[in-house]
Amino acid sequence: MQVFRGFDEPIPLSRPVVAIGSFDGVHLGHRRILHFLTTYAHEHAVPSAVVTFDPHPQQLLRPDSDFFVINSLTRNLQLIEAEGVDAAVVIPFTRDFSQLSYMEFVRQYLMDGLHVGCLVMGPNHAMGHNRAGNHDLLKRFCESHGIEVLEIPELMLHEAGVHSSKIRQAIREGDEALASELLGYPYTIEQKRISNE
Repeated sequence: MQVFRGFDEPIPLSRPVVAIGSFDGVHLGHRRILHFLTTYAHEHAVPSAVVTFDPHPQQLLRPDSDFFVINSLTRNLQLIEAEGVDAAVVIPFTRDFSQLSYMEFVRQYLMDGLHVGCLVMGPNHAMGHNRAGNHDLLKRFCESHGIEVLEIPELMLHEAGVHSSKIRQAIREGDEALASELLGYPYTIEQKRISNE
């Protein structure tokens, strides 16, 4: 998997299918999206790419909270690569970047930077300043600019959606078994210390 750090240099991908998010933990729900991403890419003979952020947005926006990352960026990228994704673009998450509207993000990064052909996202996806770009607004804006938008149904487990926040709660409570079940691979509390060093 090719890894690009920001957009300082041109990214040589032609009309990729893209998924955007922090992908912290690359849990079962993330992997459902990545599987759809790579399947679509193979069927349409286009590259697959993930756009993610460093640091995790919550580390910058909520520095005094009890938030922590599940995995290091390096580990998350390894897990994304294992799903067969062709490329990852890591955007430095800064205060200035956090102020971009979803429309500015789509124009500057998806259209001008990546020339995205298709965007894959879950039903709860939102982006832009204050997460103002909800699913419906994003879909309408992207499609008006020639970007196809495909929604992936949320993965449910134990009658609830699989989310990174739920995994963090299990880790806080010392429930390694639940954290591992939601992640789809073994997790140990030791990993939390390593990921946050």
